[in-house]
Amino acid sequence: MISSEDRNEILDLVTRYSFAWDSSDADGFTAIFTDTAVMQFFVNGAQAPTTTLSGENAFRKAIAGRINRFDRIGLVTKHYMPNSIISPLDLNSAHVKTQAQITWQLLPDYPQPRPVQAGYYLSEVVRTEHGWQFSKRDVYLNGSVSIKEVYGGNA
Repeated sequence: MISSEDRNEILDLVTRYSFAWDSSDADGFTAIFTDTAVMQFFVNGAQAPTTTLSGENAFRKAIAGRINRFDRIGLVTKHYMPNSIISPLDLNSAHVKTQAQITWQLLPDYPQPRPVQAGYYLSEVVRTEHGWQFSKRDVYLNGSVSIKEVYGGNA
C-alpha cells in the first residue's frame, strides 16, 4: 500500500509529463524518468512499438525534435490526462493507467484546438532519491500523427 502523499506525488508526476512535453521543457521532461527508463509508443493499434525511447539522451532528443519541428511552425500541443488508476506493487513502485486526449493548434492560422489523438498510457513508476519517476511508459494512442493530415498543405 502507498500513502495518500505518495498517491498525490504520482498523480503530480503524470501532470508534469503533460506540462513538460507541451512546454518543450527538456530538463523537466528528462527529470521525470529514471536513468534507465523506457518509453514505447503503440500508435493506431500497432502490436509492436512504432517508436521506443530509452535513456536520458533519447528523451532529450525527443524534446529537441519537438522544439525544432513544432515550435518552428507554431504547433501547440495540449495533453489532457483526466483519469489515472494507481495500482501499488509495493511501497516503492506502482502501475499507473492514465487516459489521454491530445489537442493541437496551429498558430496563428488555426487557433481552434483540434482533438487529434486519444488513448491511454500504461506506466510503471518507482520511488527514487529524486521522488517518484517513470521507469517504463507505454503509450497507446489512436488518431492523427501527421501535421499535414490535420492541417493539409498548410503545415
